[in-house]
Amino acid sequence: MTDPDRKIIIDAITRMLARREHSHVEVLTKLTQKGFDAGLSSAILQEFTDADIQSNARYAEMRVRACASKGQGPARIKRELAQHKLDDATIASAMSEADIDWFELALKVKEKKFGEDQERDFKARQKQMQFLNYRGFTQEHIQYAVNGD
Repeated sequence: MTDPDRKIIIDAITRMLARREHSHVEVLTKLTQKGFDAGLSSAILQEFTDADIQSNARYAEMRVRACASKGQGPARIKRELAQHKLDDATIASAMSEADIDWFELALKVKEKKFGEDQERDFKARQKQMQFLNYRGFTQEHIQYAVNGD
Protein backbone atom coordinates (compact mmCIF):
# COMPACT_ATOMS: atom_id res chain seq x y z
CA MET A 1 0.00 0.00 0.00
CA THR A 2 1.08 3.51 -0.69
CA ASP A 3 1.35 6.53 1.55
CA PRO A 4 -1.90 8.06 0.16
CA ASP A 5 -3.76 4.85 1.10
CA ARG A 6 -2.38 5.15 4.62
CA LYS A 7 -3.59 8.75 4.85
CA ILE A 8 -7.06 7.79 3.61
CA ILE A 9 -7.32 5.04 6.25
CA ILE A 10 -6.12 7.41 8.97
CA ASP A 11 -8.73 9.97 7.90
CA ALA A 12 -11.47 7.31 7.90
CA ILE A 13 -10.55 6.14 11.40
CA THR A 14 -10.36 9.72 12.65
CA ARG A 15 -13.82 10.52 11.28
CA MET A 16 -15.30 7.39 12.89
CA LEU A 17 -13.77 8.07 16.29
CA ALA A 18 -14.67 11.77 16.18
CA ARG A 19 -18.38 10.91 16.11
CA ARG A 20 -18.42 8.37 18.95
CA GLU A 21 -16.38 5.62 20.58
CA HIS A 22 -16.02 2.43 18.52
CA SER A 23 -14.66 -0.97 19.49
CA HIS A 24 -11.52 -2.24 17.78
CA VAL A 25 -13.51 -4.91 15.93
CA GLU A 26 -16.16 -2.40 14.86
CA VAL A 27 -13.59 -0.05 13.29
CA LEU A 28 -11.87 -2.91 11.45
CA THR A 29 -15.20 -4.21 10.16
CA LYS A 30 -16.20 -0.79 8.85
CA LEU A 31 -12.83 -0.28 7.16
CA THR A 32 -13.00 -3.70 5.52
CA GLN A 33 -16.53 -3.00 4.29
CA LYS A 34 -15.24 0.20 2.70
CA GLY A 35 -12.69 -1.87 0.79
CA PHE A 36 -9.52 -0.99 2.68
CA ASP A 37 -6.74 -3.55 3.10
CA ALA A 38 -7.32 -5.45 6.35
CA GLY A 39 -3.62 -5.76 7.21
CA LEU A 40 -2.81 -2.09 6.76
CA SER A 41 -6.03 -1.06 8.48
CA SER A 42 -5.22 -3.26 11.46
CA ALA A 43 -1.69 -1.87 11.74
CA ILE A 44 -2.89 1.74 11.58
CA LEU A 45 -5.70 1.08 14.06
CA GLN A 46 -3.16 -0.45 16.44
CA GLU A 47 -1.28 2.88 16.32
CA PHE A 48 -4.51 4.64 17.33
CA THR A 49 -4.98 2.13 20.16
CA ASP A 50 -1.38 2.54 21.36
CA ALA A 51 -1.87 6.32 21.42
CA ASP A 52 -5.11 5.77 23.42
CA ILE A 53 -7.19 7.44 20.72
CA GLN A 54 -9.20 4.24 20.27
CA SER A 55 -10.00 2.43 23.49
CA ASN A 56 -12.09 -0.68 24.02
CA ALA A 57 -12.44 0.28 27.70
CA ARG A 58 -13.96 3.68 26.85
CA TYR A 59 -16.19 2.03 24.26
CA ALA A 60 -17.42 -0.49 26.85
CA GLU A 61 -18.15 2.25 29.40
CA MET A 62 -20.06 4.25 26.80
CA ARG A 63 -22.12 1.22 25.70
CA VAL A 64 -22.97 0.26 29.29
CA ARG A 65 -24.27 3.78 30.02
CA ALA A 66 -26.16 4.00 26.71
CA CYS A 67 -27.79 0.58 27.03
CA ALA A 68 -28.73 1.11 30.67
CA SER A 69 -30.34 4.43 29.77
CA LYS A 70 -32.46 2.50 27.25
CA GLY A 71 -33.59 0.15 30.03
CA GLN A 72 -31.46 -2.85 29.17
CA GLY A 73 -30.22 -5.18 31.89
CA PRO A 74 -26.71 -6.39 32.66
CA ALA A 75 -26.98 -9.76 30.90
CA ARG A 76 -28.07 -8.19 27.62
CA ILE A 77 -25.36 -5.53 27.84
CA LYS A 78 -22.68 -8.16 28.52
CA ARG A 79 -23.85 -10.18 25.49
CA GLU A 80 -23.66 -7.11 23.27
CA LEU A 81 -20.15 -6.24 24.46
CA ALA A 82 -19.02 -9.84 23.98
CA GLN A 83 -20.21 -9.65 20.36
CA HIS A 84 -17.67 -6.86 19.89
CA LYS A 85 -15.02 -9.32 21.10
CA LEU A 86 -14.21 -7.40 24.27
CA ASP A 87 -12.46 -9.44 26.94
CA ASP A 88 -14.23 -10.36 30.18
CA ALA A 89 -12.03 -8.08 32.29
CA THR A 90 -12.90 -5.02 30.18
CA ILE A 91 -16.60 -5.87 30.34
CA ALA A 92 -16.51 -6.44 34.11
CA SER A 93 -14.61 -3.19 34.65
CA ALA A 94 -17.08 -1.19 32.57
CA MET A 95 -20.06 -2.75 34.36
CA SER A 96 -18.65 -1.98 37.82
CA GLU A 97 -17.57 1.56 36.92
CA ALA A 98 -21.04 2.40 35.62
CA ASP A 99 -22.33 2.29 39.21
CA ILE A 100 -25.88 1.39 38.18
CA ASP A 101 -28.47 0.06 40.61
CA TRP A 102 -29.81 -2.77 38.44
CA PHE A 103 -32.63 -3.52 40.88
CA GLU A 104 -34.00 0.01 40.67
CA LEU A 105 -33.51 0.08 36.90
CA ALA A 106 -35.50 -3.16 36.54
CA LEU A 107 -38.27 -1.68 38.68
CA LYS A 108 -38.27 1.54 36.65
CA VAL A 109 -38.42 -0.37 33.34
CA LYS A 110 -41.27 -2.53 34.65
CA GLU A 111 -43.21 0.50 35.88
CA LYS A 112 -42.74 2.33 32.60
CA LYS A 113 -44.15 -0.59 30.61
CA PHE A 114 -46.80 -1.95 32.99
CA GLY A 115 -47.51 0.81 35.52
CA GLU A 116 -46.74 1.03 39.23
CA ASP A 117 -49.40 -1.39 40.48
CA GLN A 118 -48.29 -4.81 41.72
CA GLU A 119 -50.08 -7.46 39.67
CA ARG A 120 -51.71 -10.31 41.57
CA ASP A 121 -52.70 -12.24 38.45
CA PHE A 122 -50.17 -14.98 37.60
CA LYS A 123 -50.38 -14.45 33.82
CA ALA A 124 -49.79 -10.70 34.13
CA ARG A 125 -46.81 -11.26 36.43
CA GLN A 126 -45.47 -13.92 34.06
CA LYS A 127 -45.68 -11.45 31.18
CA GLN A 128 -43.76 -8.86 33.21
CA MET A 129 -41.11 -11.42 34.11
CA GLN A 130 -40.66 -12.49 30.49
CA PHE A 131 -40.36 -8.85 29.42
CA LEU A 132 -37.67 -8.11 32.01
CA ASN A 133 -35.84 -11.33 31.15
CA TYR A 134 -35.84 -10.31 27.48
CA ARG A 135 -34.42 -6.93 28.50
CA GLY A 136 -31.48 -8.74 30.11
CA PHE A 137 -32.20 -8.59 33.83
CA THR A 138 -31.26 -11.44 36.17
CA GLN A 139 -33.80 -13.43 38.17
CA GLU A 140 -32.95 -11.47 41.33
CA HIS A 141 -33.62 -8.16 39.56
CA ILE A 142 -36.86 -9.52 38.08
CA GLN A 143 -38.11 -10.79 41.44
CA TYR A 144 -37.39 -7.41 43.02
CA ALA A 145 -39.22 -5.53 40.27
CA VAL A 146 -42.24 -7.82 39.99
CA ASN A 147 -42.73 -8.88 43.61
CA GLY A 148 -41.22 -5.89 45.37
CA ASP A 149 -38.87 -8.19 47.29
